[in-house]
Amino acid sequence: MSVPVTEAVNPITKNVDVASPLEIVSLLHKCDKEIFEGWNEYKSLYDEEVLATLDKIITVAASIIENPASGLIVLSGCGTSGRIAFLTARTFNAKLSELSRTPCFKYLIAGRDKALFTSQEAPEDDPVCGVEMLKEITDGKTKVLFIGITCGLSAPYVGGQLHYCMENLGVFTPVVLGFNPTHLARNNPIEKWESTFLQVINKMEEMKSSSNVFILNPVVGPEPITGSSRMKSGSATKVLLETIFTGAILSAKSGDRPWQTKSFIQSYQVVCNNLYNAKGSMEAVAQIVELAGNSLKSNGSIYYVGEGTLGIMGMIDASECPPTYGASLSDVRGFLDRGYKSFRNNDGDLSSLGLHFQISFNDMIKDILPHVKPFDVVIYITSDGNVDQRMTKCLCKKALISFAPKSSTVISTDVEVNMSLPREALISLIGEAAFQQFSMLFEEISTKWILNAITTGAHVMKGKVFQNIMVDLKVSNNKLFHRAIGIIQRFSELSLEDSKDCLLRSIYNTDNLSEEIRERPISCHIETATPLSQVVPRALLSAILSCSVSESQRLLDKEPVIQKVISQTLSGVNQ
Repeated sequence: MSVPVTEAVNPITKNVDVASPLEIVSLLHKCDKEIFEGWNEYKSLYDEEVLATLDKIITVAASIIENPASGLIVLSGCGTSGRIAFLTARTFNAKLSELSRTPCFKYLIAGRDKALFTSQEAPEDDPVCGVEMLKEITDGKTKVLFIGITCGLSAPYVGGQLHYCMENLGVFTPVVLGFNPTHLARNNPIEKWESTFLQVINKMEEMKSSSNVFILNPVVGPEPITGSSRMKSGSATKVLLETIFTGAILSAKSGDRPWQTKSFIQSYQVVCNNLYNAKGSMEAVAQIVELAGNSLKSNGSIYYVGEGTLGIMGMIDASECPPTYGASLSDVRGFLDRGYKSFRNNDGDLSSLGLHFQISFNDMIKDILPHVKPFDVVIYITSDGNVDQRMTKCLCKKALISFAPKSSTVISTDVEVNMSLPREALISLIGEAAFQQFSMLFEEISTKWILNAITTGAHVMKGKVFQNIMVDLKVSNNKLFHRAIGIIQRFSELSLEDSKDCLLRSIYNTDNLSEEIRERPISCHIETATPLSQVVPRALLSAILSCSVSESQRLLDKEPVIQKVISQTLSGVNQ
């Protein structure tokens, strides 16, 4: 296989663009099961090598938790990976505080905290920036566990940090966490750097047998929407990080049973199956998908409203929609009970940066509720079934996602998803003490699966996906630039070079591509493309029809649903 697994097409969802809401949810469940059941002949989460690597990392993390004065655990990533890093650091710092221990987790995200809310793609391609941020956060520490998260083994920001760690093994224990086999790590040249990510991975392979250098790369299969690593890869990232740090905390204190890494991973699998198999659960989620899809098709908005970490899951899901589907920042938004007081991010209150950084319930009551439209959807996310009554006074569609019994709900909604964790099954796997301390992690992953299904299904219904390819992505970083070329090549059967030319013609809105434009660095193309819309659909139509960029735009203006115009175009070409 030459295509990275994380960029491959998943045959399960090949016709997701013509599926009903209930069928969409069912297909996503089948894909999520691959996280635990494995994919093809590759090593899975339960592979002996993976479990052994996890246990070694748990030992390193536990030693730092025991000696936090000189030690630090740093989690770093871009986009979804950086947001999961933030949430994990926040969760386990809070848990250490509860146990009267010193918090010792830090997170880094390319683009700093603005990237927790909006896509800040350019910094992902900057290994020098990544190293400087790592130096800044670890200054004065003598023992650092660094986990660089890059689902596709591709992010230059993380690659630079891993390279720096390997040059300073006296202080750093580097771990790369991703979901491709190492030989499929990205080997494209990187501006401002002398290495490729593949070269970094190869060096880690050479060093891992003799040093504290770890590669954690089980394969969980292709994403349900091709390349959308926010989904399966994001969920697997959460499972593995939480397994490491729950194990580190529990192994550092006496519990009701010895720590078993495999059993803790199995508990997430039980939760996954319970979520989708519970009576009426899949149908209720499908109803919310339909409400959300109809809202987006009517140019409405989806609003998540939640408390604590479940509210943060809503905010993370919302932040992923613009880069994934070319959505506007107002299409899907998240709001958190006490805003930044609950969020607890590195840079504190960012509300002065603009409307889309204003995240509290008060902000929603002031700025959103007076202007909601009948086809907007407000989705309440709650652990205990309680909802701030101020948030219910909106004349639009309402949905509730709750882990409390239905009888405890006191608000009127159009649809409810009432979930309960499989308590007895989880306790049998991980013990009473671990369940009591960490049951919120299972509520969070359940919430993630549901919210991912809602926004994925809604954007599919809006026509943002062709087959299971997200064709209206933002060309806003190196990874997405090359993915866009791959999409054009896949459907047009042009050569790689001609596909790149089609993309450049669309970016620069010209049919006469000069050599000067061709020879510009990729970063220049990305800078030009980032604020533009419909770059890839315009290039794709131009490639398929051999027509001008302006003619492609005319077709899109006539039929804005990308799935339809591409289907009609391909149908016409193949007749």
